[in-house]
Amino acid sequence: MNRLALLCLGQGLIAKRKYSIADQILGFAALVPLIFLVITPINAASAVVLSLDGFPPWDKAVLGLIAVALAGWGINAFNHFIDRKRDTIVWPDRVIPSGRVKASYALFLIIITLICSLLISYIFFNVVNFIILLIAITGGLLYSAFLRDKFGYLSLPPIVGLISLGGWVAFSPETLFNNILPWFLYLLHVFWQAGHIMIYYPLHIVAEKKGSDRIKVPPALFFAPSIKTAVCLGVIFVGLTFVLSLILPLLVSLNYIYYS
Repeated sequence: MNRLALLCLGQGLIAKRKYSIADQILGFAALVPLIFLVITPINAASAVVLSLDGFPPWDKAVLGLIAVALAGWGINAFNHFIDRKRDTIVWPDRVIPSGRVKASYALFLIIITLICSLLISYIFFNVVNFIILLIAITGGLLYSAFLRDKFGYLSLPPIVGLISLGGWVAFSPETLFNNILPWFLYLLHVFWQAGHIMIYYPLHIVAEKKGSDRIKVPPALFFAPSIKTAVCLGVIFVGLTFVLSLILPLLVSLNYIYYS
């Protein structure tokens, strides 16, 4: 049970000396934590429902969920690809540093999934949705490759918030700039992601290389906070998320599921 929980959180499978084909296939499935493949489409779907004040056609809903899941998978998998050397120290059981999945194969699948996501957006939805998805994917890739180390972990939340905007414009692109609600959802998503990042920030303070006594402290946003400061920032962002969650029912009618 404990191993399953770690797998869902992205800490990898049990490392082996040799992997069978089945092991490698399972590795591709476990490359991105399951929780991200569930939460990301739900965040987009909630914006869709609020933009329509109801539910979209089931066929479009399924296509949208697939597009978001593919984009989320590709972006998160690319982060694992970039972090493969660091993960030999932090999470050596992850599928790439453990050798379960070859880095080149992972990168190929990442490219395919991102292209498929963009094609679904362009063919079945609208240009505005495609542009926002393209910006989100580009931002997510740049975050892993450059922005995180150059500017800090908090450069990610503004990119993740685009999930809500993309969900909103999937069916209501004409209301993006004359309705406050999509931007409120964007801000809610940004605060939630920032809180998540800062609470888990101490886990990313690692040795510069395996066996080294020198510690690498990554920046949060142009500065490297202490563990106490990072957790305090996380609590503040979570608190802001809670406040916005209380305000949301004042802006739109929500049923009992939201309150529960």
